[in-house]
Amino acid sequence: MHKFSIPLALALTLRGLSAFAQTSIPASTTMEEVVVTASPLGRSAYDSVQPVSMLSGSELKLKLAPTLGETLRDEPGVASSNFTAGASRPIIRGLTDHRVVVLNNGTDIFDVSDLSPDHAPRVTPLLSQAIDVIRGPATILYGSSAIGGVVNVIDGRIPTSVPSEPVKGEVDGRFVSVSLERSGAGAFDIRASDHIVIHIDGSIVRSDDLRIPGHALDDRIRGELSPEQRERGSRFGGDPEHVVPNTRVFTRDFGVGASYVWDKGYAGFAFNQFLSVYGVPDDPEVDDPVLRPDHVRLDVTKRQYSVRSSIADPMPWFVNGNFKFTYTAYKHLEIDEDTVGSTFKTKGFDSRLELVHQPIGKIEGSVGVQASYRDLGVFGESTFLQPTNTLQLAGFVFEEVKLDPVRFQAGARVEYQHVHIASSDPELTALASASQATREFVPLSGAVGAIYDFTKDANIALTVRYSERAPTAEELFARGAHDATFQFLVGDPGLPKEKVLGVDLTLRKKAGRITGSIGGFYNHFFDYIDFTNTGAIEDNLPVFDYADKRAEFFGGEGQVAYHFLPREITVAAQKGDGKSVKEIVSGERETAPNPHDFYLELRADNVHAQNLTDHAPLPRIPPLRYGAALGYQGPALGARVAALRIENQDRISDFETPTPGYTSLDADISYTFTKGPVTYDLYLRGTNLLDETERDHTSFLKEVLPLPGRGVTAGLRATF
Repeated sequence: MHKFSIPLALALTLRGLSAFAQTSIPASTTMEEVVVTASPLGRSAYDSVQPVSMLSGSELKLKLAPTLGETLRDEPGVASSNFTAGASRPIIRGLTDHRVVVLNNGTDIFDVSDLSPDHAPRVTPLLSQAIDVIRGPATILYGSSAIGGVVNVIDGRIPTSVPSEPVKGEVDGRFVSVSLERSGAGAFDIRASDHIVIHIDGSIVRSDDLRIPGHALDDRIRGELSPEQRERGSRFGGDPEHVVPNTRVFTRDFGVGASYVWDKGYAGFAFNQFLSVYGVPDDPEVDDPVLRPDHVRLDVTKRQYSVRSSIADPMPWFVNGNFKFTYTAYKHLEIDEDTVGSTFKTKGFDSRLELVHQPIGKIEGSVGVQASYRDLGVFGESTFLQPTNTLQLAGFVFEEVKLDPVRFQAGARVEYQHVHIASSDPELTALASASQATREFVPLSGAVGAIYDFTKDANIALTVRYSERAPTAEELFARGAHDATFQFLVGDPGLPKEKVLGVDLTLRKKAGRITGSIGGFYNHFFDYIDFTNTGAIEDNLPVFDYADKRAEFFGGEGQVAYHFLPREITVAAQKGDGKSVKEIVSGERETAPNPHDFYLELRADNVHAQNLTDHAPLPRIPPLRYGAALGYQGPALGARVAALRIENQDRISDFETPTPGYTSLDADISYTFTKGPVTYDLYLRGTNLLDETERDHTSFLKEVLPLPGRGVTAGLRATF
């Protein structure tokens, strides 16, 4: 069993600090991408007090998967819930669901992915331009549900600038062998006038049942199968081998948008429709041992309307104003064979106004307000949540002071949350009396941090924060069976606010022979709302309830690269138009970024999560991961081989089983070339090349759904 303590995390950080500071290498210039999610001031990840990462460009295209969780699962500190091929949500430092906010262009996606693991975030990675990940609480900017982190999927559905050409766009197509996935996406910006831009995009994903190396069921469940179940062989409800029945996915996404752009900013709107149908694999432990089980599938429809604007100098004392509004209507059907067992519906809006004020001496910052409203209910024969509504109002402030070589960042947020359920029936809700049908909360959050630039290209960041989260409607009021997840849910209307005090320490280096980051964290929850198996059975399903506990999470993550080639090279100086013979023979030289990078990358992450009330490990916590990659990136050709070791997870809670470790070997190669006005990116990626049986400890269905077997992804992207 491997443990990763705070002393070890801090020791790694300080040891890395010493090594980074002592490295003697030529200076080099690196590209710093602005991470819009982390700061209203437009800072890069390097200049953020919080640990932040960003996926974009070719790196994002190589890691794309049909679901957001699978796309991000290899990022440091991020795992995946891996419920089924069509439903996977990111897990950040062991936290997910109501503690990790998934945004689309900075506003809530307003689906029900945080309600249950069989519901995936309804945003398409295939159409994304970038994905920002904040590891750790981001409650000041994004509300109490961001107590564990934020994932922001950024697309170009609302244009922010006028293209130089009449039309610019991108077309992508790919094939994945392990699921026979066939997918394609396209996005186009059309310049209608000097100020008006129209955007059109769409994507489609179709995949067959998932291929795996061996049996879908683990040895324990296979040993408990009835004779009738064994007779079905690899068919659904039997003992599948080399394939997981009922894991097909069919997803379509379409969007249109338009903006008016002028020298002071832009204002635009967009409409998006998302449609998806996907199956859920069978779990023999909840089946009738004789009768064939029903195929369960989910049929999802989401329609979203968005308005967004950014204006420079909108009023006296402010240098920038940003407004965002999104209205979403979402519905999905949970279908048993041809019968609709339950219908999930939610609709509501999320809006925020943020104003960046003029510098006050060395102080820069912003103030903002946010308002959201949500109706949510589950309808049908199989329901666990009666109709509810939630209103949230908030105000926040974020400030930064530059006192070179130290920068200080601080922020605070106050919220008001009103939660109400329409029914007080104790058979249908968790209520003991009608007086519990309405709850009101005032969550408070605050954070202070400092960044010390101890060299030109390296810094260390420390942040301390206190955050509060109001319990959600389902945590308060749920009661009933959820057939798709094979659980009977019970809420607690007396739950208090969830409170956490945390600290983060991160070392970063952005240029030179060694680049990367190493960090450690500690979070203490005073009223952690735990969702766990009670051991009881109701309606032939295991009972899971919500209860407040004391808990702690600590650990660390690191990703460091050693670059074998100099980051800068000396080239002939180019002056004027570069055609003069005198310039060519003058012998003048200058430095330029090296277009070739040959590197070794090392990475590791781990989280230790403990229920301090019951003195037991918390459930579904990702195990220790560590690995290495060797890669080359040139002007046109890129290649990479990566090995990742996932250790056994034997720190388990009651009613959990240990999960064996495995080693994953991946490789990819890409080639970029330009023909006329079009740039083409060809890529080929091999995954699980050792064809190991891999089970994800974070998944509720780990014993019936392994990760995919050996596979190849081939894709082509054309940009113009």
